[in-house]
Amino acid sequence: MGFVKKKISFKIRPNNNFGRILNLTSRYFAIFGGFVLLTAALISIFSIFGRVVFSSPLLGDFELVEIACAVAIGSFLPLCHLKNGNVIVDFITAKLSKKKINILDATSSLIFGLVALFFSSRMILGAKDMYVYQEETMLLAFPIWIPFLPVILSFFLLTICCFYTFILKINEILGN
Repeated sequence: MGFVKKKISFKIRPNNNFGRILNLTSRYFAIFGGFVLLTAALISIFSIFGRVVFSSPLLGDFELVEIACAVAIGSFLPLCHLKNGNVIVDFITAKLSKKKINILDATSSLIFGLVALFFSSRMILGAKDMYVYQEETMLLAFPIWIPFLPVILSFFLLTICCFYTFILKINEILGN
């Protein structure tokens, strides 16, 4: 009973070209997310420093950190899914056969892919509305639709990763 990390269904490098490209693209997205998160940390540090030393924090620091965290989290999701990095509770599946676990993994990848596709489509509509109505952050007047773009791309990549892992699990089930 407890939390376990599932084994990666492919070794360090997938054995097909599409998987390699997907893995590499997901890694680039994660690296981008890391840089964005580092930028958010630096913004926080400079704002705290300005508040302590000059009694003047960076204007809109919380808006920038909020946007950066959203972009970073979205950027990490595709690689996390490819590496089976999602947390699972195994007390239900501990005594199941490998085939039944693969069926559950395939089903969850399919459902997660459909949810990610739905979120992507809704975010496109949300970004479009924010662009049309010129929605901006309160202090910086930064257009809100701009940070939606990398998040939308991340969710589309997540969708592809989910369907890819679904196909991998189906192939494992069928013995291909």
